[in-house]
Amino acid sequence: MAGHSGCGPHDMAVDGDIFAGPALNSHSTNASTTSCVIGIDFGRTKCEATVVLENESVALIPLELDDPVDCFSLASCVTMEAPLSSAGFGGWEVGQQAAKRAKAGHPYTVYDVTELLGKKVDALSPRSLARWAFAVRSGVADKAVIERPADSSSTRLVYPEQIAAMLLSTIKQRAQTFTGKCVTGAVVCVPATFNRTQRQALHDACSIAGLEVERLVVSSSASVVAYADSLAAAGDSSANGTSISEKAVVVVDCGGGSLDVTLARVRSAISVQGDMSSRGFEVQVEATAGDLEIGGERLTDRLVDHFDREAKAQGASPVMTRPAFTRQLRRGCALAKKILSTSQTATIDLSPGQSRRVGHTTTPSNSLGFISSISRSGFENLCKSELCSRVLDPLEQVLRTASVKKADVDAILLTGGSMQVPKLRALVAEFFAGQSDRMIELPGHTAAIGAALAGAQGGQYLLLHEPTPLALGIRSSSGDTLTLVPPSTSVPTRQTRLYYASCQGEIVFDVLEGALDSQQPATSPSSSNSSGAKDLAHCLGRVRLDGSRSSTHLISKLEVIFELDVANRLTISVTDHGSGRTTTMQVPADETCLSAEALVLAKAQLGQTGETDSSPNGSQTPLSSSPLNASPPNLDTNGENPLETLRAYATALQTMVQTNCLSVCASPGDLLALRSRGERAIAWLDEHELLPDADQKPHEAHEHLRQLRLLQLSSVASSAFAQLRQHLDQAD
Repeated sequence: MAGHSGCGPHDMAVDGDIFAGPALNSHSTNASTTSCVIGIDFGRTKCEATVVLENESVALIPLELDDPVDCFSLASCVTMEAPLSSAGFGGWEVGQQAAKRAKAGHPYTVYDVTELLGKKVDALSPRSLARWAFAVRSGVADKAVIERPADSSSTRLVYPEQIAAMLLSTIKQRAQTFTGKCVTGAVVCVPATFNRTQRQALHDACSIAGLEVERLVVSSSASVVAYADSLAAAGDSSANGTSISEKAVVVVDCGGGSLDVTLARVRSAISVQGDMSSRGFEVQVEATAGDLEIGGERLTDRLVDHFDREAKAQGASPVMTRPAFTRQLRRGCALAKKILSTSQTATIDLSPGQSRRVGHTTTPSNSLGFISSISRSGFENLCKSELCSRVLDPLEQVLRTASVKKADVDAILLTGGSMQVPKLRALVAEFFAGQSDRMIELPGHTAAIGAALAGAQGGQYLLLHEPTPLALGIRSSSGDTLTLVPPSTSVPTRQTRLYYASCQGEIVFDVLEGALDSQQPATSPSSSNSSGAKDLAHCLGRVRLDGSRSSTHLISKLEVIFELDVANRLTISVTDHGSGRTTTMQVPADETCLSAEALVLAKAQLGQTGETDSSPNGSQTPLSSSPLNASPPNLDTNGENPLETLRAYATALQTMVQTNCLSVCASPGDLLALRSRGERAIAWLDEHELLPDADQKPHEAHEHLRQLRLLQLSSVASSAFAQLRQHLDQAD
């Protein structure tokens, strides 16, 4: 095992030795040019990042340099301003400045990004849609997309993945500034109940930002890794030899947007040989569970509903029906919730002509005319259903799945901002028979610290593969459900079941993920219950078989095989025993995930080319794009006039598309995309070429040209791979 130097991550966080790593100006000319992997806790309300340094200590990465109080958290907010060019992104704001705009109801400031990733519009909560100041529209396959300004008279649509990519790109740049290294990859924390589509959406966001996802880790599991590291650091190294200890720990992580619970075995080892010592640990996650409907935002919703009813009972004035009142009331309720963690009462004062006061805090008044208060017991009664039933369900689930008794749990770890609510802590203590001596409150940034340690994965840090958090199975057209992979199944795994279906022209069944209950109707991909019920199965796709060719006339005997590898890739094989035919398919996610073409365009809009040469000062300069300069034959793209170059390129490409004279046979979809992009470029030229300020448009012309080249390269590459696969299949 590698030697462990320095204190554990929790000691670092508590003692405040936050700049134990390189100084903020470490991006000097002598800085190392090697790459590194960071840990990111990508939360609904804020993001945090950490890195394992060369001395094997963990450092928090400053993300908000203008905030001396909480510089290690980046608010999960993005403000979309009008772009500098018609094709790219311009003066967007990320973090604290965007959060200020969100409080003012800015129509193009996006927050709650994790609630939008991998969702269809009809799967979003009506309450969230009503609360958001930004506009959500329905895109391809009913995918949720967001309006952004294009110019003073029009709007465009962006994917939630692009919003998340802006946050991730900012984190990457500031991590490079801090470390002086090129950040190439990240271990990212996700909620336990994120389905495959949501995880793929986060993968795509990292790809757009130029980050390779080393692995996705459940937030509560990452906290176990940080705790294990602190145990290894605090172990007794006074005696020669090797000592090994093992603990069963439960982590309850309740943040702003979700509740995550993990049960894991932590094995720590200390080896002492004379003056030399080494420490290490191993984390085996046995079960995970969670609830996306529980978190700090949901508790704030309860307070808002309460005070809104109270305001209406007092006789609502016209001011109280305006969005400004709802925004200020929500901010007041969020602060009141924090105050109730340490005080018995909290007061919200929005009375006219006075300072707006919440608890002990005053801010300028907007004369909204409302004052009220609430006690801690009153708040707990409002949140009774969330605090009592739904918090304990995941705890019971992980214990039942791992076959572990409450008395056998050695440590109960509490983390997340919402675990500051006293009633939550009391419920967990009561659930574990009131043995509060086993409860440990972890300091802040624990999930991000654990993610960085999981990314290091040397001889000292070892997080074994997490089990699959959600069940996988199939559902027939008649509604019969068959579970093949139960929740918390260790990976890799291969599960086989027999399925009998009546012979018909076509046998169809859905591939489901989530709680597979035969009494529930099959939901569409990325669907969830927007009314508040939880655990509906999520449809990943549909398998179709030709049942008419079976040798049996009445019934078909099907062998269904689900295979999950260590990278969580799902492969399904269905064998018809009657005809002997086997159908195999990979199920990455549903149809709302971004296509390869959409990813290329999203990277181009973000200023990425898929790979960036990140200078030590945090700026990102695209690498040489010579592979993207594949031009139509006999076309000189180095002309002095960019407008003429663009017209020549677009015209030549249009001719090639119309006759399909590309180097390989492109698909109809690719041809349509190329033709559409070329027509758009020519239309832009027709509009701007004859204007007096046409010579001021080279930047936009270059941007159109770059996107045409990217799209052409993507189309040619995808077609070439398709032909290669066809050739290999024929060879087999």
